[in-house]
Amino acid sequence: MRRFDVIVLTCITVVLVAALAVISWRTLVTAEGILLPALDRKAEVVGRSLSQLVAQADRYGMDLENLVGVDAVFQTALAESSEFGALALLDPGGRVIALAMRNTSAGEPLRGLDGLPVGMRYVALPIASAGGEDLGRVAIGIPDTVTEAFVLDLWLDVAVVLLVSVLVTLELIAFAFAMGAGSSLRAIGQRLDSLRRGDLARHHQQQPGGGRLGEIVTGIDRRITALRMRQKELREAAFERRDAEAMVELDAIDRKFRLTRERVEPPLRVFAVRAPLFLFFFAEEMTRPFLPTFIGEVASTVPGLSREMVISLPIVLFMLIVAVLQPWLNTVTERIGRGRALRLGATAAVVGFVGTALAADLWQILAFRSLTAVGYAAVFVSAQGYIIDHTGGLNRARGLALLVTSIMVAALCGPLIGGIFADRIGIRLTFMVSAALSLAAVMTARLALSDDTGKTTERLASVSFRDILKVVLRPTMGLLLIGCALPAKLILAGLVFFMVPLVLSDEGFDQSAIGRVLMLYALAMLVIVPFVSRISQVQNRRPVLVILGGLLAASAVVHPFLWPEPWGAAAAVLQLGVAQALSITPQSALVGDIGRRVAPEISEGTLYGVFRVIERIGNAIGPLLAAWLLGGFGQGMTLTVLGAVVAVGAVLFAFAVLADARGASPIAMERG
Repeated sequence: MRRFDVIVLTCITVVLVAALAVISWRTLVTAEGILLPALDRKAEVVGRSLSQLVAQADRYGMDLENLVGVDAVFQTALAESSEFGALALLDPGGRVIALAMRNTSAGEPLRGLDGLPVGMRYVALPIASAGGEDLGRVAIGIPDTVTEAFVLDLWLDVAVVLLVSVLVTLELIAFAFAMGAGSSLRAIGQRLDSLRRGDLARHHQQQPGGGRLGEIVTGIDRRITALRMRQKELREAAFERRDAEAMVELDAIDRKFRLTRERVEPPLRVFAVRAPLFLFFFAEEMTRPFLPTFIGEVASTVPGLSREMVISLPIVLFMLIVAVLQPWLNTVTERIGRGRALRLGATAAVVGFVGTALAADLWQILAFRSLTAVGYAAVFVSAQGYIIDHTGGLNRARGLALLVTSIMVAALCGPLIGGIFADRIGIRLTFMVSAALSLAAVMTARLALSDDTGKTTERLASVSFRDILKVVLRPTMGLLLIGCALPAKLILAGLVFFMVPLVLSDEGFDQSAIGRVLMLYALAMLVIVPFVSRISQVQNRRPVLVILGGLLAASAVVHPFLWPEPWGAAAAVLQLGVAQALSITPQSALVGDIGRRVAPEISEGTLYGVFRVIERIGNAIGPLLAAWLLGGFGQGMTLTVLGAVVAVGAVLFAFAVLADARGASPIAMERG
């Protein structure tokens, strides 16, 4: 990133964080002052209802000491109000007559001198007879841990909103600086920074907007071009005179000021694709924490299928449609224009999100999630094709990194905000928020992306079933794809997208907590992937990183056995993120490395096409396998099998690498 970009984004981030921190602090102070008394008022309502019930029994001539069924009534009230830890009936002197407590299986709690459990604050409501005589009190205990957890959740939600607000704002600022006057201002800043460093390399990819700012950019480029032309003329003249001393001096000037070098950067129109991508993927990622729960609540039972299998069907169908459509959609999006295809895909997703929000049964969910999947595939392929169309071999990697970064940042923000929205406004309205974000993606794409048709600089290779067989039947390549790439996506979709949200929801955790668990995967990826990308440049490290990542991912499933929830799930998701951050970049690079050696007759485009198809198949298999195991054999067996599949694949690939190391052209010894 250029110095100008760093300075601007740093200043904006500091100002934004400071402003949001002040607002968040005031919000928290106000919220605590409102919400905690509201909890006491709820206790008063419950206590008043119970005291009236006891007073009514007194009017029928029943003695307070001999009331029957008080414990059962109090236990029912506790079951309906998860915030309360104890309900007690006290006589006028404060002696405990009846007591109901939550979680008595953990042992008898300590009691104070008044006979009430300690570690709670009590709200007491008087019981008065018809004549006004004091009969006693009903005391409702609110555990200190509940109050602390309530305040902690409030702080966490505000911290999440603060983080997401910063990330979303930075994404939109980057979008603004890729458009019109913003692009010109950015271009000026980058040029001035380069001139300050004595760097006169050509900025030919930058596309300034019109107006005065655009004229400034053009003027700077004109002066730099004149200097470059003058240097070229002097070199030609010195060469004709055979003036070696002048050539040495001109070469030194060239090295110092980089007069003959060209900038290899993606054009600004490529950066403009990031905002609609981010908004769209944000919309889909918002559904991660609650989608399995929502399906389970809406879908009816299907004969012959377990509840878990029914819940998995829309998720599996979504993944399968994306896997099948992406290779075919490349030709379609090229023909109708990448920008238009992206808008059409996002529009289809808008309808899909709205329809899912209104769905009344499983079949409606299947239909509208299928439509969303079509939109997802179209947006992904259109964005990928748009970047490839407007970049070359030297700057394509950076352009495609925008696609990956957008997905990762959305995967970090989406579950967090989706969980909060689902808790606060409900799941169905949260789907509507996703629809609104998809609509925003349509509008930003309309502003940013052209409808180029027929301008593809390089076609993406189509993949046939014969191509897949030809690639996977090469032993080392097949073990890389079937043993490493497929299990990596299988455990991601099966564990993170399906099992963790479903199990945590069944255990009573709210959607906000589930969202915070899921975001750990994207957090690990964002932090570790850039570092791994650098250290994996040497090829002999790549197989080691892939194997290490696979074994680390396989062992992540032990955490739910070791720790109580949600800590076990959080540790598993975090370790899986770390593991796949270690392996994803070298795994992708190894496809080309191994392919050039074991299948030189197959184009690199076809190799990577097969690689992506195998990954998508893993995405589709993961939830289906996890659902079948979870419904038939339980959580422990599901985790064990998922971990075993990944571990076996990594070990088999390790044996293949060792076998190659003994051969004539070992991949483990090659260097790039």
